[in-house]
Amino acid sequence: MKKLIMALALAAATAAPAFAATHHKKADDARGAYAAATDPNVVIVDGKVVGADPDANVRLNLRRDPELQAN
Repeated sequence: MKKLIMALALAAATAAPAFAATHHKKADDARGAYAAATDPNVVIVDGKVVGADPDANVRLNLRRDPELQAN
């Protein structure tokens, strides 16, 4: 009986770091998109940041670029 308990404890101890190491990339993307959306110099097309520039003409060209809208 002691061997069974020790085996279960050892299995639980070795499996615990694998479950704790999960990373949620989606949450990081959401925070990054929110931070980019609050910056007035950032251009977002279809939910993706395509560039940033303080010049309004450059931002307009980034929004109009057909290559960026196709992807």
